[in-house]
Amino acid sequence: MIAVVVDTNTLVSGLGWSGPPSVILDSALAGELLLVSSPPLLDEPERVLAYPKLAAAFPDPAGIAGRIRAVAAMVEPGFTLAVVADEPDNRVLEAAVEARTDAVVTGDTGPLALGVYDGIPIISAKRFLEWRQSREH
Repeated sequence: MIAVVVDTNTLVSGLGWSGPPSVILDSALAGELLLVSSPPLLDEPERVLAYPKLAAAFPDPAGIAGRIRAVAAMVEPGFTLAVVADEPDNRVLEAAVEARTDAVVTGDTGPLALGVYDGIPIISAKRFLEWRQSREH
């Protein structure tokens, strides 16, 4: 099974809108992909979903984070990375390295500019779906 870490923007997009992030999240919730996360990674979406502009669409941020926690393989990296300027993006990379995931999915330019970190591809949601399909066939 393909293991993947998704960043907060991808996760929130997958929860609220159709498109590649939604397909990835639905696949993880259905058990077709192994979603890997860590406590700091799941704290961020809970906080973001509580923002006033999203609160009406997501009235239960803690419940949503709990549902994702229930299906995710949780890791607790024993190290801290400082690879990209945006600190939350470093938490994404830490989880991916700790779990040796197959990919990191993000829309953030900092990690995307790396292309690969520690042998792990860093790709957009759309590119991930193409990559996944090529690996499964």
